Amino acid sequence: MARARGPIVLPWALGALFLAGIVHISSVLLMPSFAENDAFVRLGGATQLGLKALPDASVAQSMPFQDQRAEYAVCHFDLDHGAARVRSNVTPDALVAISFHDRTGRIFYSTTDRAALRGRIDVRLLTPRQLDSVEASDPEDQTPQELRLTPPTQTGFVLVRALIEQPGGREAAHLAANAVQCLVERE
Repeated sequence: MARARGPIVLPWALGALFLAGIVHISSVLLMPSFAENDAFVRLGGATQLGLKALPDASVAQSMPFQDQRAEYAVCHFDLDHGAARVRSNVTPDALVAISFHDRTGRIFYSTTDRAALRGRIDVRLLTPRQLDSVEASDPEDQTPQELRLTPPTQTGFVLVRALIEQPGGREAAHLAANAVQCLVERE
């Protein structure tokens, strides 16, 4: 009788382990959507518009894994208030990287000042409706002078990093990070 129970228990045990694995993986993948103190909230949420410099990494850890050899600034966007525009002139003083994040903190686009056209970074964030309106008003014989992006969510944030390339270059990196403009274009 004991031998007959062994083969019956094995499929049930394997099924339970498989189900536990599915539940575990699902809960790990869904956890960020339930987090109340995510990157969007920690970086100021929708309470502030425009560019905001983040504290020095050696003073306060506002983001996990914040590089101490970079200066940071952040701005939030809410496309319900109008299109968002991110602009900056390229300076040779510091490498500037700009990443565009959706509401959950996932990066949907990133660029550096090395990819700038004509010495300028110019990015517009638009909803599909706003994009159609802008494209309809474009002259047919001219190409747009800015990069146009449609974020996956209506709200999100733009993270600016300026690398400190040499000793004593913190001030130049700070100025480069804060030279980026974040504007809301009201409809």
